[in-house]
Parts: sequence; C-alpha cells; structure tokens
Amino acid sequence: MPLGRGYLALAALATTGGLAACGREQQTYCADQNGVVVPDVRCDDGSPGYYYYTGSYGRGRRPGYRLGGGSRIASTDSNGRARAGLPSTGHVSNGHVTSGGFGSSGHGSSGG
Repeated sequence: MPLGRGYLALAALATTGGLAACGREQQTYCADQNGVVVPDVRCDDGSPGYYYYTGSYGRGRRPGYRLGGGSRIASTDSNGRARAGLPSTGHVSNGHVTSGGFGSSGHGSSGG
C-alpha cells in the first residue's frame, strides 16, 4: 500500500526538525552562583562560587548580564567541564561555542 503525500511530508518535516536540534550552538560563560556573567578570568583561578554556564544564550553577553537556564558546571570540576565539551583544564573564554544536541542540557553538575 503506497504512503500518502501528507504522511511523507510530515515524516520529512519531523526528520529535518530533529536534525536541526542536533546542531544547536551552545555558548559558555563564566558567572557567579546567581548566573550573572563575570569576567572569564574569575573561572581560571579556581575560586569557589564561580561556574561555567552552558546553554543557548547567544553570543556577546557581557559582565552583569543574567543568564537563564542551561547547565551549570563548577569552574574547578574538570570532569564536568569535559562532559560539557569544554577543555578539562585551562582558560575558557566567555562566549565559547560548543555544539549542542540531544541530551545536551543534561551534562554538567552543580559542583556545590
């Protein structure tokens, strides 16, 4: 039995939408525990209370901007950083871009 045109169009649309979600860009910013962006060097020195927030925030967020949603990873959590697609150690610039995908919002940890 042949498939109808409507069914094929719906299947193509669902597949295209699913593939688009796989390539969604995620930006990473250094922020305090309240999600307020701070200079990225604050996450470099291992000071408690600073986190990498990764999500679909857009580029160019400056210190003072409050981020909403996304994943939060303690700046000192090398395993969490690696799971989020960041280098496990070293400097990460504000606005660093990684590719998202299915389950991308689930990585990272609160780190305390």
